[in-house]
Amino acid sequence: MSKAVILAAGVILFVVGVAISYLIWLSGVQPWGQLLTDNFLFARSLPFTIGLAIAVGFWRASGWHWGPDRREGDQAIRRFAPSTIWLHALAGIALVALIATGGWQYLKGLLAADSPIYMGTVYRVHYIAATLLIFVSVAFVTDWLLRNEKSLTIGRGQFIRTMRGLAHELPKPLGTTIGYALGLDLRRAPPPTEQFTYYERSISFPLWELSIGLIILTGVIKAMRYIYPIPGELLYWVSAVHVGAGVLLGLKLLDHLRYVLAPSRWPLMVSIASGWIPAGYVQKFHAGWYQRINAGATTPAAAPPTPAPAPAVPSAGSAGGDS
Repeated sequence: MSKAVILAAGVILFVVGVAISYLIWLSGVQPWGQLLTDNFLFARSLPFTIGLAIAVGFWRASGWHWGPDRREGDQAIRRFAPSTIWLHALAGIALVALIATGGWQYLKGLLAADSPIYMGTVYRVHYIAATLLIFVSVAFVTDWLLRNEKSLTIGRGQFIRTMRGLAHELPKPLGTTIGYALGLDLRRAPPPTEQFTYYERSISFPLWELSIGLIILTGVIKAMRYIYPIPGELLYWVSAVHVGAGVLLGLKLLDHLRYVLAPSRWPLMVSIASGWIPAGYVQKFHAGWYQRINAGATTPAAAPPTPAPAPAVPSAGSAGGDS
């Protein structure tokens, strides 16, 4: 009951906060143009957006139900909760819109050319997409913190084990280099893969965290410049980092698509839309996760003994990143 109350309160506060902001705009108290008005509305709505996201994250973390682990009939395994599916979809829409509109703004300024599309509309879409990305990011982070979710992290005391798994997943020249640099014995069988691959946990997801964190932080600072005085020199460097983070975000999105669209990883791509993944695929490429599901465990062992050699995970170089 408490989680429903908190979620309802978050929704009500968000609606009231945004409504008040729009009423102030409609009153004509501030005779601003569309661009300045949209910037102000985005900045003013941020606390309510973050509050709603925290409420959604709390709702997910406190008693939300994944549903059955196995699907009747084909015995497919649940990989993502329904709420994870729609939050991921919102994040994907927001990222594409942000990269498109941000790139449009940058190229227009760089080329000093007239835009065939009204720039006020471009900025408005950019602010809406930024609001969506902030909402999804805060909801996920709140949920993960409350549940102590670490399936997408290396984990304490797991660095060497993770690097050994990563070295086996990467193309041989890269994997051998990592093994030599860290003194790893790559003749040993690779550790069984959990719900997410070693590439996702050690490279792909940390890069997502870095690029999204930078783009949100710098974007919020830029949006606040009309509400709080920000020194011009600081704003210059914040804008430069914002552009760089946007480029990194675009590259990361391409890497993500390269990874999940590879034929060997197609079941992972399908799972983010359906929530389910074939049991045979999990058994073959995510042996550690499959063992835990069959054993009824809820968390991976800290350092389970290395089993007999297992089938290799599709190479990160040829099949490419997250799910």
